[in-house]
Amino acid sequence: MIFFHNNYLTYELPNNWCSEEEKDNLLIYNPNGEGAITVSFFNILEMKKTLDEQISIMASKFIDQNGIKLHGPLILYGTKETKTTLYGTGTTSDNWFIKLWIVAKYPKIVFATYQCEKKTSEVKKCDAIINSMEFSL
Repeated sequence: MIFFHNNYLTYELPNNWCSEEEKDNLLIYNPNGEGAITVSFFNILEMKKTLDEQISIMASKFIDQNGIKLHGPLILYGTKETKTTLYGTGTTSDNWFIKLWIVAKYPKIVFATYQCEKKTSEVKKCDAIINSMEFSL
């Protein structure tokens, strides 16, 4: 099923998954699942760096401020015309698994994190949800 956010973003959810929207935040989860995706939405007001640099800095600040230990480097992929995605996995300070994604197309940024007690196959469904995100700008 396809969902819309503020007339500029669409995304698909697997069967039995739910989304709850509140202003500029979105919660996506399986009621019988292991964790949840928390999504925040941002607008770039002034572009001082490239989009790639801007989202890399945003991810680094979040990682540092939340004491996340990354499992490897952050991965950046995509094209300027459709969307750019940055993602990485790690462990929170209380040893929970976390995956973060930043999906962007100027001037919009979608910042998403998924947390659960330990990594499970559910993260593949989360990847599919994030990959389904499309901008209509």
